Amino acid sequence: MNIICLDAEFADNEELLELSVFNLEGEEVYHSYYRPEKIETWRTDIHHITPGMVAEEKPFSSKLDEVQRMLDTAFAVTGFAVDNDLRVLSRSGIAVLQDKRVIDVKDMFWYMKGDESGMSPFSVPSLIVCANALGLEFGEVEAHSASADTEATLKCFNLLFQEFCKAENNGEAEEGAIDKFIDRISGKKEKFIEDSARGFVKVIKAGDNYKLKYGRQQESDVRGLVMEVEVSDRYKAEYELRKLLKKKEVPDKHSVYKLSSKQLEDIRNYSNKYDAEESAWCKKIVRNLGRLTL
Repeated sequence: MNIICLDAEFADNEELLELSVFNLEGEEVYHSYYRPEKIETWRTDIHHITPGMVAEEKPFSSKLDEVQRMLDTAFAVTGFAVDNDLRVLSRSGIAVLQDKRVIDVKDMFWYMKGDESGMSPFSVPSLIVCANALGLEFGEVEAHSASADTEATLKCFNLLFQEFCKAENNGEAEEGAIDKFIDRISGKKEKFIEDSARGFVKVIKAGDNYKLKYGRQQESDVRGLVMEVEVSDRYKAEYELRKLLKKKEVPDKHSVYKLSSKQLEDIRNYSNKYDAEESAWCKKIVRNLGRLTL
């Protein structure tokens, strides 16, 4: 299988400083440093690449075609948090890789190891932690050069992929197993997001008024709790109820409302259905705006 594993280091997460690419057999098939064309100074505390170290190197644009060919001919691309690497590569001139199979080792680790312990796919620990959890010796001394990180990531990939194949693909490590692994991860992540959206609308007495709260867990022992309404999507519930009750909000009191018995009954009877796209939009709105102008 022509699967390549890559890792890049950047100037301020914007311009390429270093790129390493390994093949599935553990050979480094490409390595290069680059001189940024726009950024002159950058943080060096993570990768330790200084402006002086790359002052005589060619810019990435001069090696674009070579890197593009490697990506074009690969069956799949892997890496640790590889979406960030591909994002900067794309912004640096690499053609869009929408149809390329991409399998992130962070997602692989979550699927095989983290989900069973309650880990979120969005809070997978560092490469160092994941590598050591898989029995590899990899620490701060070795980490943060592109070559070392790529090699460690590839070892993690091989261990996780082999484990997946033994468990779910009759032990066969073939191209079809990559597609199956990607589909399984995607499906499990979608279910995690849907399950995470479930929750409760809580109505709490606040003097002569009522405060609305939205959360994932029941809190039946909350003082002044009038009702808890279970919903499929608490983000959508917050967006819709805040919009519905905007004119009833007490001035300068966030999520505190003067409600009639009819409005309380409307809240009691409220329900919604989960839709991934709507949920993501509502979540973004309610998390980024303290007070909605709806």
